[in-house]
Amino acid sequence: MNDIYLEPTALAGLLDRPGVRVVDTRASLADGPAGRDLWAAGHIPGAVHADWIEDWGATVDGVEGMLPEPEEFAKAMSRLGVDHDTLVVAYDDNSLFTASRLAWALLHNGHQRVAILDGGFPAWQQAGLPVSTDEADGRPEPRRYRPGTPQGLRREMADIRALLGRDDVTLVDCRMEETFSASEGRIPGARRLPSPTLIGEDGRFKQGEQVVRLAEAAGVEKERSTVLYCGGGVSAAAVLIALRNAGYDDVALYDGSWSEWSRHADNPIQRHA
Repeated sequence: MNDIYLEPTALAGLLDRPGVRVVDTRASLADGPAGRDLWAAGHIPGAVHADWIEDWGATVDGVEGMLPEPEEFAKAMSRLGVDHDTLVVAYDDNSLFTASRLAWALLHNGHQRVAILDGGFPAWQQAGLPVSTDEADGRPEPRRYRPGTPQGLRREMADIRALLGRDDVTLVDCRMEETFSASEGRIPGARRLPSPTLIGEDGRFKQGEQVVRLAEAAGVEKERSTVLYCGGGVSAAAVLIALRNAGYDDVALYDGSWSEWSRHADNPIQRHA
């Protein structure tokens, strides 16, 4: 198991190191404060804010927040003050898993030095650790980040169409129950592993055997390729990170997820019973 989750006190001990970049990825999909406003009101000292849609996402055929091409992703990382030797520690609010989304994007682009603050900003606050409102944190010195080689952690719509009906690939719907129930249905054959089930009562990510049990109950096997999706590729990223951390090596994310799939009338949908 390669533990990607970082405890708040462990992160606190890294803040003064020059090779560490803390990235506040908090965002809002509702009418609440924008992620950058949340950052301005208080963030981990030295953390720069990066919105998954505005700062390092691409809009493709009307779908926001898609992973950009390697060259554009590299430019975004450079603006954040990240180079290939940087340890990137991402955090969110522990409800919209944008930190996992950034971690997935980095891993897909070949950047292995990445961690996620376990429990997010709430855990940092609960630990009584310092909070900054310094706007200068949002203006890091740019670094040179070269485009990486894709590592196969991303799937596109054509890939999903091609795997329908195959028994050697497990397709998993990771949408929250409320979002899933409100939709028309699922991609045909998809099993269910809602992302919130990975969060324990203590607000931390489940790990090890806890994740294995959830995966097995959803029909996810270590020996079989698994492709995850959700509403927009965010919640499923948290499941991907958790599975990888628990030893599932053949796992990928359908980037466009339901937002893209449901926009195309020729894509089949398995309706709710």
